[in-house]
Amino acid sequence: ITYVFLAILLFLSVLKILFNDRLVNTTAFFLSKKNISTYFNKENQLYFSLFQLLFFIVNLLTLSLLLFFLNEFVQLITTYSSLKIFFMIVISVSMYFSFRFLLSLFLAFIFDLSAVYKKIAFTKINYFNNLTLCLLPFLVFTAYSNNLNYLPLKITFFIFIILLIIRYVLFLTNNKKLIINNLFYFILYLCALEIVPIVLILKLI
Repeated sequence: ITYVFLAILLFLSVLKILFNDRLVNTTAFFLSKKNISTYFNKENQLYFSLFQLLFFIVNLLTLSLLLFFLNEFVQLITTYSSLKIFFMIVISVSMYFSFRFLLSLFLAFIFDLSAVYKKIAFTKINYFNNLTLCLLPFLVFTAYSNNLNYLPLKITFFIFIILLIIRYVLFLTNNKKLIINNLFYFILYLCALEIVPIVLILKLI
């Protein structure tokens, strides 16, 4: 766990060195719609910019740690070593995001909504980056506390759910005009990209 946190810190340090202003502004995306719009107009590469790739690794490791701690609590997978379980979680989360990415590109191409999807995806990705930065201190607290009947983990998971709700509320309110104008496709997007991948990953597990 310590090595994972060191890896996260290393990637964040690289982000700070290379993209200091971008990283600082990412911490305030929940508070400022204007910042997201500014960066959306500035950045040409949605997925394959160095900033997003490095932050994806941070998101992947952070989310995998949270799921690892949850597994320790509910004892869903117990037949393997902790290290193997963590790698299984990392692979599962990677599969989930990869499946979503490929499916979203396919649907955007089929329905000729690439421009609309690009804006939606950019907003959600950056809100999730903000969520990750908010969640990390609670994960550190969870990892190095003395369990306390798993109270730190329960607090961290509760914070995670609250941040997810905030993310979706901001996403809906800040893009309501875009969503209303493309309501059918937005419903399809929710079903195909929010529900189906989770069901498939749960089935695989």
